[in-house]
Amino acid sequence: MKPTVLQLLRCPVCHATLRSTADQKICQCNAPRSHCFDFAKSGYLNLVGAHAKEGDSKEAAQARKFFLESGYYQPLVDNILAILQQIPSQTLLDAGCGEGYYTNQFANGREVLGIDLSKAGIDYAARRAKQLDNGAGFAVASLFEMPVGEAAFDVVTNLFAPCAEEEFLRVLKPGGHLLLVGAGERHLMGLKSAIYDNPYENTGRADLPKAMEPIAVHRLRYDISVESSAAIAALFSMTPYYWRTSPKDRAKLDALQHLSTEVNFDIFLFRKGL
Repeated sequence: MKPTVLQLLRCPVCHATLRSTADQKICQCNAPRSHCFDFAKSGYLNLVGAHAKEGDSKEAAQARKFFLESGYYQPLVDNILAILQQIPSQTLLDAGCGEGYYTNQFANGREVLGIDLSKAGIDYAARRAKQLDNGAGFAVASLFEMPVGEAAFDVVTNLFAPCAEEEFLRVLKPGGHLLLVGAGERHLMGLKSAIYDNPYENTGRADLPKAMEPIAVHRLRYDISVESSAAIAALFSMTPYYWRTSPKDRAKLDALQHLSTEVNFDIFLFRKGL
């Protein structure tokens, strides 16, 4: 992890600043007791306790990685990057970053930190950052109790993850921006039509921040063709429908080798007050 990214983190025990040892295998805080944390082989830090809630499983992270790296959501990344070019974004925190597909593309020319509770996802993200040599840093932590300094970031991105507004306000600089992404009204309507007899439109994000100034809303819609049963299954596993669909309805996807569906994203931009 780059020293400049490490400086953005704080000890989860005492909130002191962190430093790495010369061999970059151990991270220590600068408090008198000097709490220690090991760097994983892939380069990430685990900054949650042994009994902390776990994030997504290895299987879930693998499925999301497989689907996203097939490029189906690349237009979403391109839209976000275009927005980031228009605002100050030297330091960026991706809160709830999963396996880092988006985070690693945000890192070009920025100091970027990704946080998520999924060890498997963070491990994938850190390995990919090493391959790309983009300097992005990753830590296992809860986005509702992030081990980062106050007013440390120009931008927080929050893609398909819960909005922890109080924490985002704490870590954003005055005038900093929050970029959230959620499913639009007709997101994955083709997938839902293949499963349900009466598919319904989405209602949109219900957890938008209340103490920040809304700046803009961008709507992104396009069609995708998913060309294998493995990719269809991976896409389905990324959705909330995966957990609340009956085995009978799930089985409808098993025979599909091709799926055409609309994707529809809502991109919200908010600003913290000065």
